[in-house]
Amino acid sequence: MNRRTKIGIGAAGAFVLAAVGTGIGYADNDGGPEITGPAADQARAAAVKAVPGSTAGEVESETNEGAAVYGVVVTKSDGTKLEVHLDKNYQFLGTEAPDSDNDGH
Repeated sequence: MNRRTKIGIGAAGAFVLAAVGTGIGYADNDGGPEITGPAADQARAAAVKAVPGSTAGEVESETNEGAAVYGVVVTKSDGTKLEVHLDKNYQFLGTEAPDSDNDGH
């Protein structure tokens, strides 16, 4: 391979890596990482207490929701879904419609 070809391949590879990295960073902005373990169990219990008759699903960390630390998707008895926002002490802060890509599983 001549030098021009090597430079072209290197530049194209760098562009692809930059594009993929940007896409991954952008895709992750919709919601925080999923929380599991005892913290998730406590968050689910608090969410069900806040919305009686519901069942709790996925728990995510919240980063752009003010004081909210946990976001728990709950399904109400009529089948509608809500995202319950909780603070760091698992205290209820409010609800909103869940993200369109977040179905609670």
